[in-house]
Amino acid sequence: MKFAMIGTGGIGGFYAARLLAAGHQVTLVARGAQLQALTASGLTLSHAGDTLHFAAPDCCDTGTLFSERNSADYDLIILAVKSAATATLAAQLQAWYERCGQAVPVISFQNGVDNEQQLAERLGSDYVLGALLVGIGAHLTAPGHIESTGPGRVVLGAWPDKQQTSDGPATALPGTLTALFNAAGFPAEESDDIRRELWRKLVLNNGVNPLSALTGLDTRRLTTGEPFEPVALGLMREAVAAARADGVELEPDTAEQVLQFMQGFDAIKTSMLVDKENGRPLEIDAISGAVLARATRLGIDVPYTRTIHSLLTLTQRAP
Repeated sequence: MKFAMIGTGGIGGFYAARLLAAGHQVTLVARGAQLQALTASGLTLSHAGDTLHFAAPDCCDTGTLFSERNSADYDLIILAVKSAATATLAAQLQAWYERCGQAVPVISFQNGVDNEQQLAERLGSDYVLGALLVGIGAHLTAPGHIESTGPGRVVLGAWPDKQQTSDGPATALPGTLTALFNAAGFPAEESDDIRRELWRKLVLNNGVNPLSALTGLDTRRLTTGEPFEPVALGLMREAVAAARADGVELEPDTAEQVLQFMQGFDAIKTSMLVDKENGRPLEIDAISGAVLARATRLGIDVPYTRTIHSLLTLTQRAP
């Protein structure tokens, strides 16, 4: 298959490299120093003691993709950018499809529970798939160089769930992609209710991402023992409650299940902590902000999330 990976930081670069290694065609869409490095010296991935290097990958920026490339040349667009960019990209994709006369399915490899809806509003649900990435820590160590840990499991499905989809292009893809991703060396499975799975992932993210950026601690230290384990659990429970605003009823012990999973997983720096250390904008609106918005809609209080979100927002505004 032929993919366009829009966003080739740690996460996008990891999956792009694995797909390239499996023999698929991948256009790496990047910007700035990352695009310069990809053009000059290629993409390098270090994972589980192995190194993959691609000396001359096909790469470009979004301006070139949308003005000079043909959407019909791609089978799937993968978004691996920060959630704040989704609305703008959705509009650009819509205009690109109209210019080329060919719509292409899009899958979100992003944090949060709002990306797929923003894409569907522009492109139609028939062209949108959701996905969550489980057990993967991947970060740029230098432009063009990525280090990663974990299996990188992908759970994917048609948006918003299998029961509410038509027979559009996105509906037929999950089975094909699941087989393709497994063959490429990272585990994948299809979900009949991807919106529910995305909320389960947000429970995890709300529990550790903002808290890690605020404290500078890894996931193991946040989820094991005093003083932060009770805080992480409280954040997770509040996300479980907030999911009801989207019609998602998670199991009563979901927070406890997620906490136990994190305690058994490798200690990693969250993406939000890495962004904080590198002076990049944080995805607080896509994670804790999404929980706060739903809690307001439901009329419930989420004191852990409100406090952590407020403190982290203050650090972003500090000179």
